[in-house]
Amino acid sequence: MSEISTSALDQWTQSFENDPISKLAGSVLQHGNVDELLINRSREIADSHVFNTKLEQEGAPVTAQKASGRCWLFASTNLLRLKLMSKYNLKEVQLSPTYLFFYDKLEKANYFLDQICQTYKEDVNSQLVQFFLTDPICDGGQFAMMTNIVDKYGLVPNSLYPESHSSSSSHVLNRLLLTKLREYAQVLREKLAAGESVEEDKKKMVAEIYRLQSIFLGLPPSPDAEFTWEFYDKDGKFQSVTSTPKKFVKEVVEFDTPEYISLLNDPRNEYNRVIKIDRLGNVVGREPVSYLNVEIDRLADAVVTRIKNNKAVFFGTDTPKFMDSSRGVMDIDLWDYKLIGYDHRAVDKASRVIYHESLMTHAMLITAVHLDENGKPVRYRVENSWSKTKGNEGYYVMTHDYFKEYVYQIVCEKSEVQDLVHLLDTDPIVLPPYDPMGALAKM
Repeated sequence: MSEISTSALDQWTQSFENDPISKLAGSVLQHGNVDELLINRSREIADSHVFNTKLEQEGAPVTAQKASGRCWLFASTNLLRLKLMSKYNLKEVQLSPTYLFFYDKLEKANYFLDQICQTYKEDVNSQLVQFFLTDPICDGGQFAMMTNIVDKYGLVPNSLYPESHSSSSSHVLNRLLLTKLREYAQVLREKLAAGESVEEDKKKMVAEIYRLQSIFLGLPPSPDAEFTWEFYDKDGKFQSVTSTPKKFVKEVVEFDTPEYISLLNDPRNEYNRVIKIDRLGNVVGREPVSYLNVEIDRLADAVVTRIKNNKAVFFGTDTPKFMDSSRGVMDIDLWDYKLIGYDHRAVDKASRVIYHESLMTHAMLITAVHLDENGKPVRYRVENSWSKTKGNEGYYVMTHDYFKEYVYQIVCEKSEVQDLVHLLDTDPIVLPPYDPMGALAKM
């Protein structure tokens, strides 16, 4: 490989000096905020927060995950609360992300220790073991991981298990749990290598994780313990519901987890195939995270179908790529980089994933879509979980071009994609746990 020479530097400098466009760009951008100076005003005007096909009632209040990576839990509970709002005539309601957060972390700790035991014969420096050691107790997750927790532990209203400081700002708790789990990993690997039993050790380790989590988050309701939820409806009428977390899912929220399916758009892999992320999960004994990989138009069609059916859409995207939180816009062309000779569309979606330029990092809800005269989507209304102070009162407009390039997953019900359901029984394409399609679960 050739090195950079002084003559090359001189040549590049002279070329820059002779280019009035580059000099003008430098004069402007060296003295101001690039994110404001390159805003494409025509796109800013076109990205209207008006939609001709929307939910009859959106969720309220706008939620805030704060300094945590719980977007998938907020998107999920924001989705599930909509039926409650309609059923009980509510102006606003929240289901508890913290309740799911507690049990997800506990299950992740147990899952991690189980994987360490399964892989103890692998070299500790192998890519697989190092992947597990990187961040097994992170805040991230997937829709399927949420259903694993809901199936086992149920749901509760937010008032019964509200936010704590460490659920809103999870870094200290995560650091302490991670240190402890790595310590446990060494103990388990060394004992197993010596031919010793570790079952009792593992039980004590998970019990200690439970104790630490209870200190930071508070003791959670027991899945089978009865509770009473009291509230006022829109008309000021008092209402009361008595249930248990597990019964609350089926009898009150009416959430049938097996009916939901995750559609993926991963152009690196064959379409109309199941994609399974090996060893990526949170509950021992449950299947790893999997999706049905289809073309992007099928994802868009499923979104339109659900919105027309008055149902919101959980989706996974690469955020905050091309997102402006001050305007509440997600648009690839909102910044006119061509003005400085920069081509941000040079690489296709598959290549961006392969070369680490893009991956699924954030989960939100779609609550409306604007359709053209042919019934095709033009833009979408997105409910985020970054508080009402971000975006347009907590909401964003996402263009269809953005959807095609940076949305990877949507969740719908099997009845909405009946022609695809038979594909779930085919042999899956198995990807390693560190593949980009598992990234949302590692945020």
